[in-house]
Amino acid sequence: MPFVFIIAGIVLLVSGVRETSSELLTLLKGDVTGPKNFGNWILAILLIGALGYIQDFRSLSRAFLVLVLIVLVIAEDKNTSGGFFSKFTESFNSITGKAA
Repeated sequence: MPFVFIIAGIVLLVSGVRETSSELLTLLKGDVTGPKNFGNWILAILLIGALGYIQDFRSLSRAFLVLVLIVLVIAEDKNTSGGFFSKFTESFNSITGKAA
């Protein structure tokens, strides 16, 4: 858990030095609110994780967390050109250039 705070602090520090903190906050706000947000996913992960603090539900909670992560990776967005793997391939090809 300390690593999360360290990484968040570094991101905020770099954003402050580059004077782009307002842009960072706008991007974060867009991820949590508005259309196509991650708010529902974050809430689901937090609730399932909280369920894991009950000893009897720990294994069930872990199984559901794995299921939620699998769905996040595999799910395809019907409004865009695909899911994780197509976006990953598209990004990888834009960095390295199209394969011959």
